[in-house]
Amino acid sequence: MENYFSCLLVGPWGSGKSTAAATAPKPVLYLDMDNKLHKMVNLRPMIEKGDLIQWPITESLSMASLTRLATLQTKMGAKVVFQRPQGYLKLAEYIERLAASKCIIDRGNGKPSVKVATVVLDSYTTTNEHIKRLLLAVNSSVTMTQPLWGAQLTNFESLNNELLRLPANIIIICHEKLDKDELSGKISYRPLIDGQMSSKIGKDFEEVYAMQKTVMGGVAKYEMMTIGDNMRACRTSRDLPAIVEPDFGKIYAKEKEKTN
Repeated sequence: MENYFSCLLVGPWGSGKSTAAATAPKPVLYLDMDNKLHKMVNLRPMIEKGDLIQWPITESLSMASLTRLATLQTKMGAKVVFQRPQGYLKLAEYIERLAASKCIIDRGNGKPSVKVATVVLDSYTTTNEHIKRLLLAVNSSVTMTQPLWGAQLTNFESLNNELLRLPANIIIICHEKLDKDELSGKISYRPLIDGQMSSKIGKDFEEVYAMQKTVMGGVAKYEMMTIGDNMRACRTSRDLPAIVEPDFGKIYAKEKEKTN
């Protein structure tokens, strides 16, 4: 039985999360909710080689016009009819396709089918936005209500479960938000997700890493935290230093060496 890994990769925008995920065992399939992989110049050689595969979500976040959204009444209980946005439904279709094929995908253009080694959801934060818009449209609501927050959490839980059951390594990318405890004044960084899932998502992954970028003399240095600190919660089941090079291929290779 293949021993796949799962990792939640958290960090601010521009910290190298998508690039770090590209170092995972190949081929890497991006469920690209952010729809930006094809625009990343540094990853184009791997895309052209076939090591990185993009399944983009190009659907609009909302089917309502900007003018209509800006002029909606937000009174409690107000009902409005929206056309349902298709972004999250497209993602669900992709995941169901992977489950049915056991992560064997058709690359088209006469190329042979390939077994995906790693599936990356990029990003969970954008997925959050798509789920919320879909729930609002389905329930003809302008704002989130208590029942809708519960429905959103249920969808998050099912999404995590379905992804982690796929026969592949799983990396979920998430942006981070700053939280400040009003009583103690303590500052912490958490995944940028609505509601309870922001606090509980880490329980589903054996690896939770945080990306960080430092700039000195105009040169950026990218690192990955595996243990965390007083502000960021991380964890690893591997024998790793607290800060490592953001290269999943090297981490995975070391584990293979130990088991052989």
